[in-house]
Amino acid sequence: MLLEDLRAHKRATNVEGDRSTRYSLARWPGSGSMWMKTWQVLGLSCLMLPLASAGRAQVDESVAPEPAPTVTSPTITREMVEAPPPEALVRDESHDGVNVGFTWALQVGVPIFLDVDRDVVKAGGDVSFFAAADFGFFLLGGGGGVGWNRINLNNQTEIPFGGTSPLSRVFLSVPDIRFQLEDLKVVLPYFGASFDMNFWNFRETEPGCIDFYCTDVSVYRFTPGFTVRAGLGFEVSKNIYVDTGLRYSYSGEGNFFNRTQQWLTPYFGVLIRAR
Repeated sequence: MLLEDLRAHKRATNVEGDRSTRYSLARWPGSGSMWMKTWQVLGLSCLMLPLASAGRAQVDESVAPEPAPTVTSPTITREMVEAPPPEALVRDESHDGVNVGFTWALQVGVPIFLDVDRDVVKAGGDVSFFAAADFGFFLLGGGGGVGWNRINLNNQTEIPFGGTSPLSRVFLSVPDIRFQLEDLKVVLPYFGASFDMNFWNFRETEPGCIDFYCTDVSVYRFTPGFTVRAGLGFEVSKNIYVDTGLRYSYSGEGNFFNRTQQWLTPYFGVLIRAR
């Protein structure tokens, strides 16, 4: 009886052992569907690894900084060195400080005294010059010249010595100031004024001797005065003008006249501007 019980227990133990073994094998990763799923996961991981590496490399390339541009120095040729500068860079010297030129004129005039006896004091002639610094619309300079008027004393019974003789004048005009309109193309209008130092002579002489030689020397007497002029220049060539105008002159008594004198002088000549 006991023996039969031991055998039955042994058989039951073997059955339980077989079940445990099968249960253990069924749960082992190498058995059944669980094992297959594990291998599938490992295979997908192996396939994804190179793809991930390639994607990461592509991303690294996209965010990599661009290389700096290569700077090359320009080639300087002889033509570039010798070429004239562009007009925008050319220095305009006309606006640097004061632009000063020079103007000079030579004139021939006919002085006509006012408020005198025309039978005695005749119209005469004079030659004058003018030179000045030319600032464009303003001129500052001086001038001078010589002039004469014929005096007829033939009909003057109260004068013992008749005949005709010249009334001579030497004059110096300093300063001589002019204003002009230089923007006109063909003509150059101007007006001006000057202070005059006049030296007059009429038949007055005195002996003058040098060593053993003596002669009569004309005596000139001083009178102060002034002149106002207005003129018009006609351009005949670049900066060359035919000059015409009228002068009004006034002289005080000074050391020569017994009253003030006035005269008009129409004139013409040539005027040259150097600018």
